[in-house]
Amino acid sequence: MNMTNEQEIIEAIRMFIGRDDKPTEPEEDPDIKVKVSVNPIPPSIKLKIKEPIRVYLQIRRSLEGDYMIFDHPLFDVVIQPKTNKIITFSKRTVSTDPYPSQDKFYDYLMRKGMIKGDSVQGGNVYGSLEATYPINDEVDTIEALLLVIYYFMKDEVADVKSALMYADEVEDHYTQPDGEDSTELGEVPHEDKKGSIDPGYKPYGLIYRL
Repeated sequence: MNMTNEQEIIEAIRMFIGRDDKPTEPEEDPDIKVKVSVNPIPPSIKLKIKEPIRVYLQIRRSLEGDYMIFDHPLFDVVIQPKTNKIITFSKRTVSTDPYPSQDKFYDYLMRKGMIKGDSVQGGNVYGSLEATYPINDEVDTIEALLLVIYYFMKDEVADVKSALMYADEVEDHYTQPDGEDSTELGEVPHEDKKGSIDPGYKPYGLIYRL
């Protein structure tokens, strides 16, 4: 190899090393389209309650941990957290049948989503009804039940008391009338025969056996 060939080889190497080739950009294909959608993060909603909701009930706590509510004039309500049951016991001091009011109470709870609709049944005690309520980990179940029962009692108790008061007034009107609607004993003379039924008349067929 002569000197001229060596110089040509060296020059060729230098040209190869020093060459600055830019990569060719791919051509755009008009048939290929890519869409990128970005879902924005929904804004968080914060509720600030200035004052807590107050509930006024005639309620007691038993030794077993049950909540006993005595507001209704016809029945008492017992919430049993251990068994997840709501039981209503009829009051023994009233003569009015409490079942219509108990049925209205459980129907109200069912429509508010507080109890299981297919769990309403008669209890072990005469005149009692019971139902099962579900447990929610995100909401205090007892507080929700007390709030709904409070709203039911607020309107129901006034209506029932008015109906009972009216029934008592009607009974007192018949049993203890005032002077205008009553007569003293002996004021109206007693006749020898009163009424449309003859006491001496015997039914047909009985006369043949006597």
